[in-house]
Amino acid sequence: MSKLIAASMVFVLLAGSSVLADLVQDQYTGVGLTNTIALLNGEQHAGSMQNLVVDNAQCATGLCGGGLAEEVFFASIGQSGNAFGECGLVDVIQILGIDGMQAQTVGDGVAPKAQLQTLDFVAGQALGKADGFGAADAIQTIVVNEAQAANNAGGTMTESATIMGMQTATTYGQPGATNIVDGTMHVTTAQSQAAL
Repeated sequence: MSKLIAASMVFVLLAGSSVLADLVQDQYTGVGLTNTIALLNGEQHAGSMQNLVVDNAQCATGLCGGGLAEEVFFASIGQSGNAFGECGLVDVIQILGIDGMQAQTVGDGVAPKAQLQTLDFVAGQALGKADGFGAADAIQTIVVNEAQAANNAGGTMTESATIMGMQTATTYGQPGATNIVDGTMHVTTAQSQAAL
């Protein structure tokens, strides 16, 4: 977190002090998904599936091709859960959250340029069974990419972060058996660049 704060301070100072900065852009993307199944007694079966694609892009160019600022965020997410129970308590819980932030300032000609990028991802899923017979399975798949590029007569800079993950879980139990399956993933990236 201290690296992110320091990088943010450098970016703010550079953006605030550069009178020549022609292109300034920011992009924030937040994604949250929850998928839940709860079976309470009786003979039951339930299934749930979610698929989501997020594509967020922006681009700016300066006068006479003097500068280029580009930011891209892409995410492809899938969640699927199934549960079956006979007089059992069976639960499937899937939670996923993504926060992406990008900021750029690009000066015309050979003026300064700077970029800051953060990507935070957390995913978790839990399966549980108690009392009677029950079974459950769950899978989550995640592909997230965040990239930005800046270009002026003074050169080019790029930053990119990609996260790919998958979680699978299965539980099965006869009457009287109690079990819990729990998994969590958490990734945080932070990058900053400056060409003075």
